[in-house]
Amino acid sequence: MAILNALNFNVWTFLLQIVNLLVVIAILNKLLYQPVAKIMREREAQIEGSISEANRAQKDAEKLLAEYEEKMQTAKKEAQEIVSRADKMGEDMRQKMVSDAREESTRTLAKAKEEIAGEKAKALAEIRDEVATLAMLAAGKVVGRAIDDEDQRKLVEEFVSEVGELQ
Repeated sequence: MAILNALNFNVWTFLLQIVNLLVVIAILNKLLYQPVAKIMREREAQIEGSISEANRAQKDAEKLLAEYEEKMQTAKKEAQEIVSRADKMGEDMRQKMVSDAREESTRTLAKAKEEIAGEKAKALAEIRDEVATLAMLAAGKVVGRAIDDEDQRKLVEEFVSEVGELQ
């Protein structure tokens, strides 16, 4: 104890200082440490909530992006199918129009040929009648007598066959 007296050490002062320190620690704990710890816990919970919210938002965004990309792929595919169908329809229409035009031109050509053949036959019949009449008149003058129907028919047939051979 002599050393403690030499150092002016008082046990009661020391004990009061320890009690005083414990009271200050208790007051600081109550007034400072607990509120700060509570604020830190609340802040930590808020940060964790924000992080989980951000993660959820990121997952939602990724899901929406995947859905969007899938819809874009589907839309592109549908657009390509529509274009393909339109091309096919256009080609089919073009082929039908060409086919219809060919059929129409064939019908028109056949009709024109029929009309030409009819006109040719009509013209040949008129020429035959004219030639027959002229031949009968010429033959009647040459022979000097009238030709009956039977003779006229024979002469016309001979003349027409000769004219047909010349053509």
